[in-house]
Amino acid sequence: FSIVTAGRTLSGKAFDEMLGIYKDLRETCDFGLCASHGFLTAEQFRELKKTGVSSYHHNIETSRQFFPKICTTHTYEDKIRTIRLAQQEGLCVCSGGIIGMGESWEDRLDMAISLAELSILSIPINALMPIAGTKLGHLPELSGDDILRTIAFFRYINPEANIRLAAGRKLLPLNGETAFFSGASASITGNMLTTSGTTIREDLAMLKRLGFNLEENFSSAASPQKQ
Repeated sequence: FSIVTAGRTLSGKAFDEMLGIYKDLRETCDFGLCASHGFLTAEQFRELKKTGVSSYHHNIETSRQFFPKICTTHTYEDKIRTIRLAQQEGLCVCSGGIIGMGESWEDRLDMAISLAELSILSIPINALMPIAGTKLGHLPELSGDDILRTIAFFRYINPEANIRLAAGRKLLPLNGETAFFSGASASITGNMLTTSGTTIREDLAMLKRLGFNLEENFSSAASPQKQ
């Protein structure tokens, strides 16, 4: 279960309120907790872990070289520093990025290698859904084959990681079902920030059709020891 906030970071009263929410969730619910609150300090990561948070989400977005072309409010190094701080405080880090923003195949390869060097075990791959009126709205949609090839070499370079389908699943054949034969091993279900996704009911039906043992997988995902 992941809680995401907007903005560069959380501090003061806002951060304390989040700690209270995580504490309540930990005491009343039986699932793992993942936080996504931008650039935090080592002390803040320590406090999150004390309340029961086991994972932290912080995408690197793309390659080191391409990053300045899509973001100017912070640096790629800021991202890496935050990930390492979270790991040093004992949190499992979920980190991936977005493909289809005009980057090259070399940029995608570089991102996959960077995630391997960081020992990331949960990698969401988002495919850009161009939206008219936004700065990247003029870009063409990625083909399903390009997305599947990207997933395949991310799996090859990160053999122990969960490669997670995220935004852009509608660009894939059978709404992403084919990705599970190309290296994907997990999926983010529900709607995304700016586009519609897929329903939990649809995903459960797909996973059952593919032969996954849902009861065993859900049991493992809910256990903090499995994070």
